[in-house]
Amino acid sequence: MTRLEGRKRSKLACQTCRDLKRRCDGAHPCGTCVRFEYHCNYQVARRRREPDRNPGPTGDPAPALPSLQSPLDDVASSTASSHAQARSVEANSCPAFVRSMALRLDPKRNPRMHSFAWNAFLGSRRTLHVHTPAVQSITDVVSQKRLQELAAVYLGKVDPVYGFIDREQVLQRIQQRWASRNATHVQDAVLCGIAALGCLFSQINADTAEVSLVELARVLLEKTLSTLSSADSITAWLLRVIYLRIADTHYAAWMASCTVMHMIDAAGLNIEAPEEAMDPAPHQEISLELRKRIVSIAQHLNIWMSFDMGLTRVALPDTITTVPLVREGDFTSELIELLPLSIELDPQRKPTAFELEYALQVVLGRTHSSPPSVLAQCNLALCLCRRLRSMDVALTDSVLQQVLTLTSNGIRAVQAVLTARSPWHQMTYVPFQIVCVLLAIDTVSSISQLRDAMQCLQDVCAVYNTEATQEALRTARSLVLLHQRGKEMFASALSEILKSRPMSPIGDVTDDCHVLDDTTGTNNFSDQFFGLQYNDMDQLLSADFFWNITNNRF
Repeated sequence: MTRLEGRKRSKLACQTCRDLKRRCDGAHPCGTCVRFEYHCNYQVARRRREPDRNPGPTGDPAPALPSLQSPLDDVASSTASSHAQARSVEANSCPAFVRSMALRLDPKRNPRMHSFAWNAFLGSRRTLHVHTPAVQSITDVVSQKRLQELAAVYLGKVDPVYGFIDREQVLQRIQQRWASRNATHVQDAVLCGIAALGCLFSQINADTAEVSLVELARVLLEKTLSTLSSADSITAWLLRVIYLRIADTHYAAWMASCTVMHMIDAAGLNIEAPEEAMDPAPHQEISLELRKRIVSIAQHLNIWMSFDMGLTRVALPDTITTVPLVREGDFTSELIELLPLSIELDPQRKPTAFELEYALQVVLGRTHSSPPSVLAQCNLALCLCRRLRSMDVALTDSVLQQVLTLTSNGIRAVQAVLTARSPWHQMTYVPFQIVCVLLAIDTVSSISQLRDAMQCLQDVCAVYNTEATQEALRTARSLVLLHQRGKEMFASALSEILKSRPMSPIGDVTDDCHVLDDTTGTNNFSDQFFGLQYNDMDQLLSADFFWNITNNRF
């Protein structure tokens, strides 16, 4: 047998195949991970130092020969960069983080990628059968009095968080709609979006009016895609995006969000100076203040939906950077101030660990006053934690304590939102993320907070009893159960060690052990250990206490 007839091996194996001791073909993803739907990733190998070339006759280095090393290095660098970007995409996505956590706890189960806890409904509110052809205008769906009531709910619950409409103009249009009955389709679409959100935030279960309003808005908005974008059409589409993000499935919401971003680009609303826009008409329809708010809120929704789904966001050039003015009773500015930090999480930007740590400190140091705004702050902080964890960055004890303080505030914010019957999408999404992060931190303090997070999910499920909330609660319970079984395995192994090596009776101990008695700090160690208070135990059992910090790193 010649040397070329030896066993063929892949020069590179993924980390999953290494851990499971399976044959790897070196592809990305490899065949084994594709077959069993494992997460396939490779450790970036260090570049070997290139040996010095032999000097020529004159003492100068020999001329460089055409080598294949340079293109191979470029391929390796490109592969490492793509792997780092893939890790960033996965860290930005809570569903991907949940799947990787479940794989780490139990690789054999291999949970599928799924948008857990995306919102409390996942499309269940549109299950009613509606005869859409009979509905031609908003006056066929609701009365003027009902529309005024729904608009009041919207202005009281949604507008303080997503404030991008002219309140007086909306109330005036409602009056004019029943007086003249000659409103445009786009104006009807705006009123339908406001009324649909008013229904969503005023009743636990959807009625025929809500479903009809959503469907009518969809039909009217489809007609706007073949015409030039206006301020009203963009406003109506943005209202639809908010409704879909709270009540519908992720792909429908993301597609609508991308549509809004492209409409903003086409209308030039992201350009601050009207004279620089190709079409100045949309700029003349609304004020600069409302344009800032529309663009910022649309960006916020598109960015986070793209992150959650692991998809590409729509990035607009020459976007307005100034923060809108603060209005009394309005918390939109708190949300928009988080936007620059959210944009930095884009995997295309490749932020460093130092930049992410600084961003986390900024987020943790902020004060948010509205419960939905606190949930947005908590969501951003948890995403930053996941990104740092993907880069193997260990957070200090003080930062971890700040994170736990913020997660506690997030749980209280969910309870406040639930009491107000305001089903924001983060009402389910944030406590589910908190459960995952608390399990990943894995300290006494984090596990002790786990009870409140699970109770919060259970309370949400009790009020909004849907398949989506039940699935989120079941998945969270499964993760806790897997974590418990892992702890029980460790405890069982430690118990077996103690059983196999019982402590000798005190009378049998010889004087040969007197060296231990003279050692400083070891006297009465067991008494000192078991006499520790709860907080001391937490400090002792922190992630930094163990050598194997990479498995507990956060």
